[in-house]
Amino acid sequence: MEATAVKNKYQVSIDLLNDAVAKEIATSLQYMYFHTHFEDARYRYLSRIMREISIAEMRHIEEFSERILFLEGDVDMNPAFRTRQITDVKEMLRMAMELEASTIDRYNEASRIAAEQKDAVTHKMFQDIIAEEENHFDTFRTELQNLEDYGEKYLALQSVAGSKQAARSLHHSGEEE
Repeated sequence: MEATAVKNKYQVSIDLLNDAVAKEIATSLQYMYFHTHFEDARYRYLSRIMREISIAEMRHIEEFSERILFLEGDVDMNPAFRTRQITDVKEMLRMAMELEASTIDRYNEASRIAAEQKDAVTHKMFQDIIAEEENHFDTFRTELQNLEDYGEKYLALQSVAGSKQAARSLHHSGEEE
């Protein structure tokens, strides 16, 4: 007699959460890629934004993973897509906006499905993270608008500000205390 596998009653939620983990991993890596390029170009403000949002996406991975394990599933730690090598600042910001918009849409759908499956905690988790993703989208939209409005001057000002900060750091590290 063959043993039949017992299906986890939360499998739909586990699958939704694993899809979210994959999306968050890929997005976090993409933003870290952007961060390193902004840092290299001395665009300190944009670099900091990308780093902070990349770390926020990593926290989402952790939250989703903890929920999967609580539901007695297993976490699939594979990115949803490969990092795209984009180095044009406007294109980077446009891609970041697209990633956030698609994540918001996907999580709204996941939230609805989790509610239908009577999984209130996963439903609420997606809703809470949607609010964060909307803030990320707004940040990228604002930065793209600043770049559209002020052009290369906007990037040059960031570079100069970064250079001044680096010079101050060098000056202060050479002083005796």
